[in-house]
Amino acid sequence: MKLLQTLLLSAATVYATNSLALPSLQLGGDGSDAWSYDTTDETWIASGTSNFELYTYANCESGTAGCTDPNGDFAWDSLGADDRFAYLTIAGTPDIGDNPNAFDVSVIGASLVDTGYGKAPLQDANSVSPHSIYDTYFEIYEFQFDGPIQTIGNTQPGDTGTGSGYIESFGITINALFEGVTGLHFDLFTVNGGQWDPNNTDTDKWLVNAVAPYSHDAAVTIPEPGILVLLGIGLVGFSLRRYNKTR
Repeated sequence: MKLLQTLLLSAATVYATNSLALPSLQLGGDGSDAWSYDTTDETWIASGTSNFELYTYANCESGTAGCTDPNGDFAWDSLGADDRFAYLTIAGTPDIGDNPNAFDVSVIGASLVDTGYGKAPLQDANSVSPHSIYDTYFEIYEFQFDGPIQTIGNTQPGDTGTGSGYIESFGITINALFEGVTGLHFDLFTVNGGQWDPNNTDTDKWLVNAVAPYSHDAAVTIPEPGILVLLGIGLVGFSLRRYNKTR
């Protein structure tokens, strides 16, 4: 009986630890009304907006200076601020083929380092989670989690747990969408060795070691211009019909 109680207590402890644990990487909105959580796709969605703030989160690694989270699991190997690189992937949805002119975005706070068609990064086949949006055209932006360690929470509604880590935000503007693109999907990853170089032949430099999971990613959807045009025509016709009836 005592052994059974011990096993049950151990299982409960493991479950509690896992349920409170934060993912190594997370994405989320700025808390404004533009963002809502799609419980079916388990994704943060910003709808009908071309200007928004996107937030990225990373656990600190347990044992690093200032990290108070005993469960901090980020695989940075205690890298300093100058080496804590991360990569934001922006992909066109739905699949629009290998078209570098599929969308035009501006990202404040990150630098464009690579583009491609497929699943990012192309150098590592086991990279970001295989969302149904891939294969598609994508862009990869580089930035650093170089700010102070602070308290972060779980971005998935209903999940609990807080810890300590890093937060970086980006101002994103969608300048144009082409070729039937109705939205953009955002993923986040880091690689071994800190900084990633798509042209480096040292495979260890671009092997992915952490990604934001399904339930902690983000997307933005924009109505197709054609739909808006048809809607406008319909409203005009409806107004004219009412006008004629009242004459």
